[in-house]
Amino acid sequence: MRFERVLLVNPFSHGEWRGLTPHIGQAYLAQTLLENEIEYDVLDMNLGYKSRHLQQRIKEFRPDLIGMSLISLEYKRFYNLLSEIKNLDGAVKIVVGGPHVSIMKEKVLQECAAIDYGVVFEGEGPLVELCRGELPEDKIKGLILRDGDDIVYTGDREFVSDLDQIPWPRYEKFELNKYIREMTIYSSRGCPHKCTFCPNRILSPQFRPRSPKNVVDEMEYWYSKGCRQFNFDDDNFNLVRSRVFEICDEIERRGLKRLFLRCSNGIRADRVDRDMLARMREVGFRYIAFGVDGGNNRILEIVKKGETIETIEQAIKDACDLGYDVKLLFVVGTPYEAREDVEDKVRLSRKYPIQEVHFYNTIPYPGTELYDWIEENNYFLRKPEDYLNDVSCLASVPVFETPELPGEERIEVLDYLGKVRKQVHRDAISRTFRRYNPIGVLASYMLANSFVERLFYQSTFWRKIIEGFRYRLAINK
Repeated sequence: MRFERVLLVNPFSHGEWRGLTPHIGQAYLAQTLLENEIEYDVLDMNLGYKSRHLQQRIKEFRPDLIGMSLISLEYKRFYNLLSEIKNLDGAVKIVVGGPHVSIMKEKVLQECAAIDYGVVFEGEGPLVELCRGELPEDKIKGLILRDGDDIVYTGDREFVSDLDQIPWPRYEKFELNKYIREMTIYSSRGCPHKCTFCPNRILSPQFRPRSPKNVVDEMEYWYSKGCRQFNFDDDNFNLVRSRVFEICDEIERRGLKRLFLRCSNGIRADRVDRDMLARMREVGFRYIAFGVDGGNNRILEIVKKGETIETIEQAIKDACDLGYDVKLLFVVGTPYEAREDVEDKVRLSRKYPIQEVHFYNTIPYPGTELYDWIEENNYFLRKPEDYLNDVSCLASVPVFETPELPGEERIEVLDYLGKVRKQVHRDAISRTFRRYNPIGVLASYMLANSFVERLFYQSTFWRKIIEGFRYRLAINK
C-alpha cells in the first residue's frame, strides 16, 4: 500500500450555501476508500474549523495523503492553505481534484508547489489506485504527477459508464448533525448540452444515469434513518423520461411517504411534460427549479441553450398549475444581450406565481466558450486571476462588458434585478400567508429581506428551522 491513511479536507468557501450540506464529491471518495479498506478521515472547514483545527487533525490522524477538491473560485486561497499544510509536514503528500484541476490540469501543479498529485475528472478510481500502489504512478490514468522538475499528465481516464458500481455515500465520518436535514442525491452524472457559459459539459460531457433501483436504494437507506427531505442535485435528472417514471414507481412501491423532494439545481424544461410533473408530484416532489437563462429565443439561441421560450413557459405554467414551488434561474449579461432582453427575463419571472428567481451575474469560467469569446474580444473588466479569487463578483460586480451592456450599465441592471428578486419573493410569501392577511403582507416584508436571506443561505441553525416549517407546510397542502 503506497498510502494507508487519507485525510479528505473540504476548505472553507465564501460562496453561498457553505456548510449547509456535506461535500458530496468528498463523500463519494470517502465511501470508496472505506469499501476498499483504506483508512480515512474527513474535515469540513465550512463547519467553523480554522487552520489550527486542521493542523491538530493532521497531528492526531497522521495521514500520509491529504486530498482536497478545488473549484476555480478562490483557488489562490486554497493554494495558500495547501502550502500551510506542506510547511507543517513536508513528508505528507497532497492530491487535489475537482473542477479547477480538471480544466487547468498541469497548470495547477505549476502554480502550487505544495501539490504532489492532481486528479482529472472522476476521482474514485485514480485515488484508490494511487493509494494501493499496485500500478506505477505514470500508469494511473487521470493522474497528474511530478517527475523531477517535470509535470506529467498520464492522459484522460474513461468515465465510469455504470454508476451503480460506485458506492453511494453513507457519510460515516461526517458530522451529519451539523448540516441541514436534507440528503443530496446525484442520480446521474454528466451533461451533454452545450451552454456557452457552463463548465459542466467540459467536466463531464457524457450523460450517465444510475438505475432507478440504485437511486431509491439510497433514498430508502436514509428514509430508514428518519430522513424525509431529499434534493436531486444532478444536472440532468429528467433527461430520460422513462427513467423518471421508473424512479417514481420505485419510490411508491417501497412505501416511502410524506417526502419533500426537490430538484433545486435546475431541470430541463424541454424534458418535462404535465404527465411527468404530475407523477413526480404524487410521490413527493414539491420544489422544481428551471435553468431558464434567457428571456427570449434570440438569447437562448446565442447561449446555445437548445430550448425555446415557448417550451420553457409551458413547463413553468404546468409546474405552477400543479402546485409546485418553482424557482427560475437566469444568467445576466451574456454576449449580445441588451437591456430589452433583460426586461424579457423580468417579464417572465413576474408572469407566473413562482416561489423565487435568481439572476446570476455571469462569471466567465476558464475553458468555457464564453471565456474564450470575452478574451478574444478583449472585453474583460477584471483579470481572471483577480475575479476568480474575489467572490464579490458573484453578486453585483461585473467582470466583463459588452457593447450592448457596458460596465456601468451592468451595475445598474444587477441592482435592479436584485429588487425584482426581492419582490418576487415577497409576492410568494404573501400568497403563502394570504389567508392571514394583513399579517401575510407584513410577513412578506419581514421575511423577504437581505438579512433573512443571508440566514437562509448561510446559517445552518436558521435554515433547519425554515426548512422544517416549509416541510410541514408542503406535506399538509
